[in-house]
Amino acid sequence: MKKKLTKKKTKPLSYYKKKLDKLFSEYIRRKDADEDGYNHCYTCGARHHWKTLQNGHYVRRSAGLSVYFLEENCRPQCFACNIWKQGATDEYALRLQKECGEDILQRLNLKKQEIVKYYVGDYERLIEEYTEKIRLLDAQN
Repeated sequence: MKKKLTKKKTKPLSYYKKKLDKLFSEYIRRKDADEDGYNHCYTCGARHHWKTLQNGHYVRRSAGLSVYFLEENCRPQCFACNIWKQGATDEYALRLQKECGEDILQRLNLKKQEIVKYYVGDYERLIEEYTEKIRLLDAQN
């Protein structure tokens, strides 16, 4: 009798993207938080616990993977700025330019034009990287 070969079930890319998104968002919201877990909204300055902040993007996530998980494109934002004010992009742009240099907006806009495809291995590597970054944040507190 022949042994039936079964194909190993693999998870869809969306599984890995969602897992990475959760870790990446947590890292962005926590990396500059104080020892009590409080951070400031990048655009309005309101102080919130990192768990209530969101991962705001200057170039919207819908622009593609080239900017989706790019740290220089992401900062913590409160719900009001990120959702109601649609990212408060004018304030976001001014702060980014002060923080990262006058050419940051041009660099991000060029970056968003790149076509990037992530494979399972890419997601797994980034999941490991951000798991470790979060572990280091935990060790600091």
